[in-house]
Amino acid sequence: MIEHKVTRPMAMLLQDPSIRDADGDHLHEDWPFPLDTDYLLGTGSSKFVVRDVDHLDNPVFDSADWSDPGLTLTYDEFNKAPAERPLLENAQFHQVNAFAVAGHTLRAFEEALGREIQWRHGGPLVIRPHAFEGANAYYDGMSPSLNFGYFRSPIRSATVWTCLSHDIVAHELGHAVFDSFRPLFLYSAELDAAALHESLGDLLALFSALEHPAVVERIFAESGGDMRRPTLISGLAEEFGIGLRGSGSAYLRSALEGPPYDQADKEPHARSTVWTAAVYDILVELVAAVLEADCPDPGGRRDLESFKQAVVTATRRLRRMTLRALSYVPPTGVTMPVLARMVYEADQRLFPNDALSRDIAQRVFERRALWDEALVFTSPGIGLDFQDWDTLGVGARAALVAQHADALRIPAGPGVRLLTPQLTTAVRDADAARSGVETGAVTERYLHYAYELIVQQEVWGENGPELVGVSLFNGGTLVLDDGWNDVLLVTDPPAYSEDLGADSPAQSAFRRAVSRFQQTHRSALETLRAPRTDAPGSAGVRVLHDRPGCPFAVKAVGGGALRFVRRRCDIAEHLRAVGSSPGTLRVTGWRGPVNR
Repeated sequence: MIEHKVTRPMAMLLQDPSIRDADGDHLHEDWPFPLDTDYLLGTGSSKFVVRDVDHLDNPVFDSADWSDPGLTLTYDEFNKAPAERPLLENAQFHQVNAFAVAGHTLRAFEEALGREIQWRHGGPLVIRPHAFEGANAYYDGMSPSLNFGYFRSPIRSATVWTCLSHDIVAHELGHAVFDSFRPLFLYSAELDAAALHESLGDLLALFSALEHPAVVERIFAESGGDMRRPTLISGLAEEFGIGLRGSGSAYLRSALEGPPYDQADKEPHARSTVWTAAVYDILVELVAAVLEADCPDPGGRRDLESFKQAVVTATRRLRRMTLRALSYVPPTGVTMPVLARMVYEADQRLFPNDALSRDIAQRVFERRALWDEALVFTSPGIGLDFQDWDTLGVGARAALVAQHADALRIPAGPGVRLLTPQLTTAVRDADAARSGVETGAVTERYLHYAYELIVQQEVWGENGPELVGVSLFNGGTLVLDDGWNDVLLVTDPPAYSEDLGADSPAQSAFRRAVSRFQQTHRSALETLRAPRTDAPGSAGVRVLHDRPGCPFAVKAVGGGALRFVRRRCDIAEHLRAVGSSPGTLRVTGWRGPVNR
């Protein structure tokens, strides 16, 4: 982590307000905002701006000017406010907390990724800490913004502010990050892409919490160092559930209960637990391995300091290992087995002489039916042809990708639309999970390309059933080393060994992907074939299918083909879906003014 010379401490809670330390205080910390690399102007920076307005942009609470050098934004300063303005009811503390949690979480993601995130609509991202009155929070990609609700608890006779939940802020930020990092996932026909969107939010909340000694101390006190026992880190947003029902259990987001991949629910929120649980299993085993390697204890009992050291080390390594694998995934979609292989491959690239973490990951992935040896990522040997990329114009870059269409498994044929390719570079520090292993830095480049194909689908038209075009986006990532040698080719749809023997490997993989999509979403596709009343949408848009529990809405834009557009969730839908019985989705009550 980069050490900044000039910072401004900003207060943030490390868990929900209902969780306190041994002295009865909230788990808290002051996040050092980096003034040497960013700015504070009003209530904003280059990454985020806090607007204390409702969802219609009408003012709610006043804000201070954070650039005022005489203003102190620390936890202690907020906590010593007069009794008539207690900490949890202080709107300006809410503003600072949401900003600090988002900034802290984003910095950790960027550090693992090896580069900065640019918001898909340009920065900064808007944070509305009091966007509406209701038991919800959501990311709106159209604004774009993070929107947090508040509600009067019928159980506790107190107001629950979702912007004070570290977990909820981090989870919703995860949607914003993934939406900017992989914007075409919005149109992915792959069910796992929607589930991974949810899982990433939960994992960012998990990783963010485990970086803080106060949280690790609480875990040790609750579990005695046994991370397989449920603790505060295996649940998400307990304050939310406590406020509604007096107990967090009904809404508890357990990372320990996810099923194996071959038993995964089709509902994307419930399906997300497959990946979240796998990563948590890796964390548990990695902590045990670090303790065994660096803090041997034949007596079988661990002290707090060795446990804290092991958790922080393992979390840092796991966060980097899982998040940097996202650079390898195609820009249009990915399956969980492909991502599992990329976690392994990315770690092998960075730590060729330290297999501890990836060996643990492989064992967990095999146990959870996420490891598929039949997947093929063989590089085509064309990397050196791209070494003049920076000197080429937009058209010449696209032409270079088109020239290698066969090698990149881009299907040939009329109507294929090649989108503008992108090439990014990342430099990552290589810190080992075990002491005594050499460290350094690795530079990688990623060629991301995408294309659009139209397939035929029967829907209910004005005169009954009719065939219409459906737009599908696919693509790939060519991973190159510092010398422009390609080392991996990862495609969407993924390639299997059987595809390589086909006349057209790309067409073979595409046919299998379409068949998988039709089988997975059979009930939703049947809905399209039934008589319907189109829902109104924005100008030029008809919504043919949009219901909770389905990972996408079907929309017709203008006179073009139909598109399967991933539905963006809110936190209430996520927690309720995960808390429901397997295969069941219960979404009732107020859901918030979410812009679909």
